[in-house]
Amino acid sequence: MKTSLHVPTGELAEAVFGIAFMSTLDEPWPPAQPRLNRFPAMVYCGVTMLTEGHVAVLADDDGALKPMPDWIVFGPRTRPVTSVTLAPLRCVSVIFYPDAFALLTGQAPARLQDRDEAAASWLLEEWNDWQPALRDRAGDEAAQTQWIESWLLPRWLDARQRWNRTLGESLRQLTRRGLAATVRTLGVGERQMQRQYRAQVGLTPAQARRLQRMNEAVYALRSGAAEGDTLAALAAELGYADQAHMARELRALTGLPPSRLEQHIESDPDYWPYRL
Repeated sequence: MKTSLHVPTGELAEAVFGIAFMSTLDEPWPPAQPRLNRFPAMVYCGVTMLTEGHVAVLADDDGALKPMPDWIVFGPRTRPVTSVTLAPLRCVSVIFYPDAFALLTGQAPARLQDRDEAAASWLLEEWNDWQPALRDRAGDEAAQTQWIESWLLPRWLDARQRWNRTLGESLRQLTRRGLAATVRTLGVGERQMQRQYRAQVGLTPAQARRLQRMNEAVYALRSGAAEGDTLAALAAELGYADQAHMARELRALTGLPPSRLEQHIESDPDYWPYRL
């Protein structure tokens, strides 16, 4: 398996968290065990293009498989999700901050919360350019990245004139600042902040903070900076009530407590999204 994450620079970094690449074409098929792709809950929205292979999403309630198209759009996730690789896979995903996604697509993130849908049914017609362009450049990450950034940048420069920068920056700093400080930063009342976040992020401020805080905890586990006694320190640093509180939150949002999650991030191929 090969995975990588490209992080944009300049103005585009305001809109795009990263461009993720994944391929299993270097592995023998079929695998000895079903190949799963385990994704954590997250505040981000995105689009995914499968240039080779097929996947299906595993339903939470009955474990049924929902086959996915090769051109997918997804919204913020309030719970972890698992997909199953059905054939040797190569894909590219563009992960957007939800407020920027709303401006670029015209879709409210709340409508896509906890959903993976056919992008052609949700995105404007001009987004259909992505399918042939990314297929033509399949296997060349640099060429795909260049095309994506060249397509997005002028559209973001136009859209950012309508961007609520204060709200956007508050979302990106929500873990450290906390809700009370965010209210002061936005200069609005708590109810108005709730409305703004729901409209532009698709989540309440409390939901967004919960997900951003989990994301920082996962990053610390991934980097090896949260071993042993430092888990308690990490919990305090991120504003959890205690280490047990952090463990409960990570279990709810990733499916595993910190100690087991750290092990899986390091070696389990199913958890490759956590290593990006």
